[in-house]
Amino acid sequence: MTNQPLNQILYGPPGTGKTFATINKALAILDPDFAGKHAGSRAALKSRYDELVAEHRIRFVTFHQSFSYEDFVEGLRADSEGGVLQYRVEPGVFRSICDDARGSAQVASDIGVREDARIWKISIDGTVTPSQTRNYCFANGEARIGWSAVGDLKSEHLVEVPAYASLGTNDRSSLRDFSQEIEPGDVLLCIGSEDQFQAVGVVQGGYEYQATPPAGVRPDYVNVLPVHWLAKGLSLDIRPLNGGRKFTLKTVYEMGRFGWPELADYLEASSIKLDGAAPAQQSKGLPHVLIIDEINRGNISRVFGELITLIEPSKRKGTDEALEVILPYSKKKFSVPNNVYLVGTMNTADRSLAGLDIALRRRFKFEEMPPRPDALSGKNVAGIDLQELLVTMNRRIEVLLGRDYLLGHAYFLDIDNLAGLSDVFRRQVLPLLQEYFFEDWQRIAWVMNDQAKPDDAHKFLIKEVASLGDVFGAGVDLPQGNDLWRINDKAFDKSESYAGILSAG
Repeated sequence: MTNQPLNQILYGPPGTGKTFATINKALAILDPDFAGKHAGSRAALKSRYDELVAEHRIRFVTFHQSFSYEDFVEGLRADSEGGVLQYRVEPGVFRSICDDARGSAQVASDIGVREDARIWKISIDGTVTPSQTRNYCFANGEARIGWSAVGDLKSEHLVEVPAYASLGTNDRSSLRDFSQEIEPGDVLLCIGSEDQFQAVGVVQGGYEYQATPPAGVRPDYVNVLPVHWLAKGLSLDIRPLNGGRKFTLKTVYEMGRFGWPELADYLEASSIKLDGAAPAQQSKGLPHVLIIDEINRGNISRVFGELITLIEPSKRKGTDEALEVILPYSKKKFSVPNNVYLVGTMNTADRSLAGLDIALRRRFKFEEMPPRPDALSGKNVAGIDLQELLVTMNRRIEVLLGRDYLLGHAYFLDIDNLAGLSDVFRRQVLPLLQEYFFEDWQRIAWVMNDQAKPDDAHKFLIKEVASLGDVFGAGVDLPQGNDLWRINDKAFDKSESYAGILSAG
């Protein structure tokens, strides 16, 4: 498929194009031929990237200190429907792309299953065999239930109907689910027995009340949903999907222990052909890419949880050492497909988070993204060679701090004149150096070579000489190293100030 590693991290100091390069990395995995042919056209690469995002084969997420397992894998989300507070398990970005990579998303698109579809059990005329009512529903694209004495389930006065008032909790719930909760794009499983389902369908529209059912249908089966039955005549055991549990007697209810991706996998493993699905499920096995920007800013143990083991190449689904876990919220079995690629970026200058979780470090391959002064080759502004300027400043920073704290070439790419150079130094370079050196102004001045400039007008930083008595009055004795520094704002607008950075003395 591709010779790219399954898990990789691009690391380097700020401004070296790590996030920029993730587009190239993603295309090298998903469409290497296109990436090679259009390597020189950023517009073409970005356009193809956007197409793959629209196809759900690329997802992008940025880690931060509040990012959690619930955001990444799955979590509970509260919502209110009809004044009733409900909690549902919603997949995070990682679980979503793993589901897509299994091919279920393409199948869902083919047959009209909506994103985050709910799976419902329905009993049509019980388990009576044969059933004219059930056969009619299968042949005419319907799902029906009874309780004709209740009348139209959409009636505003439903609670005042004696037949409805006399129903038990389970029957009322079935009627409410059938008429209000089930949405177009949801999936129905029609039971054949207490532990098997005989048909799978996708809902096509909203609830209808039909006072007089067609000939051959039970006269009390007046409540209707339009359904595209994808497969009929089945005898599939529900227990492998449903945590070992059989169906209950309730006529209609949501199957909360599994979703469409698990059901699609189960049907495929059972060699069930779904009406309307593309042959061979063409997206099965296609690579998918999750880009994790600023991966070291998240709490890795908190975000990945038990999945830190499952992303390891040797533990992916389909390998000899494959592992799976039971997810804590949905209680579903989960493994990481072998066609999900993780591409992360890491800013080495983020000193508060520079120590990357050793478990993550062991499972990723690292590619350094150093500054590329050659990207500035031939770029001259007001007589200043920007390539030489970057090399000179980085040489000094490396001596004083180390290679993790260099300046990236991206800061200088869009500079066309002295005003642009001045703006970058004022708003980006100097603040970054302040952060790097903990506002040790002397060292920042050394990077700027201010100590070698004969004219104070060309120094970016000027040390003021003042006695302690002038500042505090008499009787104050401070240790050395508390010099007063000020930023010389006018120096940023003079080409001589930048030329002085290049001079060795």
